[in-house]
Amino acid sequence: MRYHAHHRTTTQPGEGTQVSFQIRGHRHTENTARSLGGSAAGGALAALENTDRAVEGGAASASESAPAPLGAVTDSAILDFLIIVLGFGLCRAWIVFCLGAPLVLPAASPTHWVYLAAGALCALLVALVCRSGGPVVVRVRGLLFKITPFALLASGTLIPLAVALNSEVLMVCGFVTGGMGAGPLQVLWGDRFAHHSVQFAAFASPAAAVVTAMVSALSSSHTSFVGFTAIPLLSFALLAFHAHRTGHPWATLFGKPGAAAARGATDGEAVGSAEAPESRAAAESGDAARRKRAVPLGVGKLMFSIMIFSLLCRMFDTMNTGADPLAALGGSAIFALVVVGVAFFAIVARVRDRFNPTFIYRLSLPIMVAGYVAIALLFDSHAAFSLLIINVGYEFFDILTWVLFVDAARRRRGGGLYIFGLGVAFMFCGMALGNAASHVVGALVVVGDLQANVLAMAAILCLVIVAFLVLPEGTVAQLSESLREGRRESHEERAKTADGDAEAAAENEGETQEESSGEGRIESHCAAVARDFGLTPRESEVIVLLAYGRTLAIIARDLHIAQGTARTHIENIYRKLDVHKQQELIDLVESHESM
Repeated sequence: MRYHAHHRTTTQPGEGTQVSFQIRGHRHTENTARSLGGSAAGGALAALENTDRAVEGGAASASESAPAPLGAVTDSAILDFLIIVLGFGLCRAWIVFCLGAPLVLPAASPTHWVYLAAGALCALLVALVCRSGGPVVVRVRGLLFKITPFALLASGTLIPLAVALNSEVLMVCGFVTGGMGAGPLQVLWGDRFAHHSVQFAAFASPAAAVVTAMVSALSSSHTSFVGFTAIPLLSFALLAFHAHRTGHPWATLFGKPGAAAARGATDGEAVGSAEAPESRAAAESGDAARRKRAVPLGVGKLMFSIMIFSLLCRMFDTMNTGADPLAALGGSAIFALVVVGVAFFAIVARVRDRFNPTFIYRLSLPIMVAGYVAIALLFDSHAAFSLLIINVGYEFFDILTWVLFVDAARRRRGGGLYIFGLGVAFMFCGMALGNAASHVVGALVVVGDLQANVLAMAAILCLVIVAFLVLPEGTVAQLSESLREGRRESHEERAKTADGDAEAAAENEGETQEESSGEGRIESHCAAVARDFGLTPRESEVIVLLAYGRTLAIIARDLHIAQGTARTHIENIYRKLDVHKQQELIDLVESHESM
C-alpha cells in the first residue's frame, strides 16, 4: 500500500531541496500499481513498489507510513531489484564455473565435491551460531562480510593457478577456499532477500536464474579465469552495496565487531521510540519467544527435500557421455535454467498476488519423474534429452525453495542468516553427495554391474516418497503463510481504499483546508524551533520528519543521506533542544511559540 502525500519543496543555499509533507494516507492511495496490473511488467512493478523491508533495526514498522514521491520509491525499488538479480545471479554463475573446473583439469574431477562439502559446513556453522538470534546475528554478519572476500580472492587465485600448472593439489586447495566463500556468500544473499517481501523474491529469484545462465554460457577456456576471479568479487561488491542501502552501513559491516553489534542493537532506537514501555516490553518478550523456537517442521522437511532432489539430479551428471544437442546454447543445463527462469517469472507476473507455490511444486515433480522415466527407456539413445527434462523439474523446485526460504526467514524475525544457513547447507550437502555418488554409479553403469533404468526407477521411488510422505502439497501450502497473509491484507486494503475514496469524495473543501492548516502549523512550529534554538539548515529538515514521527531509517532514506549522518543530526537536535526522546521533541514542537 502506498500512502498518498502532497509535498512541496523549498530550496536553501548549500543544502539542496527541503521536502515538506502533507499526509493523507488514511483516505487516499496511489493507483499506479493497480493501473499497471494488466501486464506482466506492470505486475512486476507492482511487486517492487509494494516491497516490504524487514530491516532488523526496527524501521520496518514505520516504513508503511513514510510518505515519499512516487518516482523516488519506484526508482529505489527497481534499483534494489536489479542489484539482487545481478549480484545473486553472478554468485551462482561463479559456483557453476567452479563446479565446471574439472572440465578444464580432468584429474580434479573426483575431488570437486570438496568444494560443495566445504560450502555446506561453513553455511551450517553460520546457521548454528545464529540460531539464538539477537546481537550475535549482527556480529556474525559483520564477520562474514570481513572474511568472505578473502576466501573468494584465494579461490580465484588458486583455481586458475591449478589449471595453469596442472596441479591437482592446488585445485583441491582452491575448492576448499572456494567452498568457504561460496557457502557464506549464498547465505548473505539469502539474508538480503529476506529484507524484501516474498513476492519480491518470487520475481527476483527466477530473474537471477536467467542471469546465471547467461553468464555461465560465456564460459570457455579463456573466460573461465574471469569467472573464477572477477565474478565472485563483483557479486560481493553488489552485496555490500545492497546491505548499505538497506540499513547496514559499511561502518557496521567492516568496522569493529563490538561497534557493529552496538550500532545494530540501537538502530531504530536512536530516534527515541514513542511507544509505551509496556508495548516495547511485550514486543521484546514476543521476539525472544520466537527466537527460542526451533525450525518449523515444514521448513525442516523442505530442507531435507531439496537435499534429496539435489542428490538425485547431480547423481546423473557424469553419465551423459553422448553429444549434447544444445551445446551451442551453453548446454542442456544452461538451457533448462533459462527456460525455467523465464517461465517462473512469467507465471508470477501473470498471477501477481495470487501466486500459489503449490502450483510450481505440482509442476516440478511430474517433470522430474518424466525425466527419470526417459532415462529408464531412452538412456542409450537420448541421455541428454532425459537429463534436460530432469534439470527443468529440478530448477523449478530450486527457485521455489529459495522463495519459501524467504517466507520462513521473514516469519522468524532476524532469521535470514539462520534459515538460509541451513538451506544452503542442505542444498550443498545434497549436491556433494550426488557428485560423489555419480562417480561410483557411473563406473558401475559403464562396466555393466548396474543398469541405468534400475537407477532411474530407484530415483522415481525416492521422489514419490518425498512427494507423499516428506513434503506433501499441504506442507508446501503451510510454508507459504506470508503469501496468504499478503493476499488477505491486499484484499482488505482494496476494500479500505474503496471506502476511503468514497469518503474522500464526500469531504468538503473546508475539511481539506483544515487538515492542510494543521500540517502547516507543525511545519511553522518546526521552523520557529529551528530559528530559536539555532539549528542548521539540514537539522531544520530533520526536525520536521522527527515531528511527524519518522524513524531513523526513513529519515535517512527521505533525505538521501547515510544512517550514520542522520543519527548525528538527530543527536545534535536532541542536545540543542535538551530532550531525550522523540515524544519529548514532538511535545516541545507542538507547544513552542516563536520568541
